[in-house]
Amino acid sequence: MKLKTILLGILASYCLNSATHADFIKDTTANLYLKNFYFDRNFDDAHSKDLNNWSQAATFNLNSGYTDTPVQLGLDLSARYAYRLSSAKNIVDNIMPYDAVKQQQAQDQLKLGATAKFKYGKTELKIGEVMPKLPIVHTDAVMQLPTTFLGGILESTDLANSKITVGRLNKVSGRNTEDYFKFHLVNGKNKAQADALDFAGIDYDFNKQQVRYFYAKLEDIYDQHFLSYELRHDFSKKTHLKSNFYIFDTKESGNALEGNIDNQVYATIHMLNHGNHTFGLGYKYVTGDNAFPLLANWVPQVYSANWSVGTFMQQDERSLQIRYDYDFKDTPLNGLKSIIRYYNGDHIKTATGNNGTEKEFDLILTYDFQQQKFKGLGISWLYADYKNSVSRDYIENRIALYYNHTF
Repeated sequence: MKLKTILLGILASYCLNSATHADFIKDTTANLYLKNFYFDRNFDDAHSKDLNNWSQAATFNLNSGYTDTPVQLGLDLSARYAYRLSSAKNIVDNIMPYDAVKQQQAQDQLKLGATAKFKYGKTELKIGEVMPKLPIVHTDAVMQLPTTFLGGILESTDLANSKITVGRLNKVSGRNTEDYFKFHLVNGKNKAQADALDFAGIDYDFNKQQVRYFYAKLEDIYDQHFLSYELRHDFSKKTHLKSNFYIFDTKESGNALEGNIDNQVYATIHMLNHGNHTFGLGYKYVTGDNAFPLLANWVPQVYSANWSVGTFMQQDERSLQIRYDYDFKDTPLNGLKSIIRYYNGDHIKTATGNNGTEKEFDLILTYDFQQQKFKGLGISWLYADYKNSVSRDYIENRIALYYNHTF
């Protein structure tokens, strides 16, 4: 942390004090994002305490331009603050910090971030706070404040039709904490900590198709390979198909601090769009000697097709998704979008055989106000009915009123 602070201080001083670096200031943008968020999870089990949290958050991002030096320099700053409006139940709600020693729920939450940027041609390196959205590591922004990471990520689009990504992440700060922690597995046997998550990948686009490959190493825990293929086809001006196929292969590596790991995931999802309508069909098969190794501190795996409130990532699980989206564009309700999803998972390995099941029904509504005076204002609602034969059933609601403004 000291090295990063010194680096950012030198960078900021150099950029701000040089008269030849006007683009650093001229191209700077600022963004304010406000979010009032209500979360409620009611368990069917009478012995389980229901979870709920109501909070207000404000996020301010300041993104600089670049200097006009051969290696261009820049600096991004962020401040994220959330305040709990609901009374404290002093239980873990997975939204905001909880002190396990004092057994108290935090009243507020603050995350400060800084990122140094270096750019040469079409290659950019970011060091500091990063929020990757990659197949092998992804930020979680579905609740209140997002999951963030410390490390460095380099992206290059110098090669035609390609993007190369290389990175090393050292720590993660989950959506419900202010602090950073070393990586470990949420479903690991030993809760072993890794010093870094290293990764490299390439995206290649051609003729409305895309191939992606990523390799990730969670130090002394696992090696992971990801391969995907995307096909986009236009049947007409109004009818389009997008088909995705995903493969994950994960095995133990190095000192194997979490023991033997053997897991493969095969997934596919197809989205057919016709005008305002979109129909979706997804399937996922999890196989191997273990369940999929999930990173702790709220790092989702959204590239596995069937991922929602439930993960559908249990050992030997097979899951099906049926989906229907409707966009109310060109109607009196322009700005409103709806999603209906149903997931059905079975064949989960349990102590008595492959008889576990997991099911979920989702209704998602979002509305972005179209009137000019309300530009940037929106509201969303997620309703989820989740059932699991080997865990607890619950009904969940997430309601958010948000406002986004760029200066």
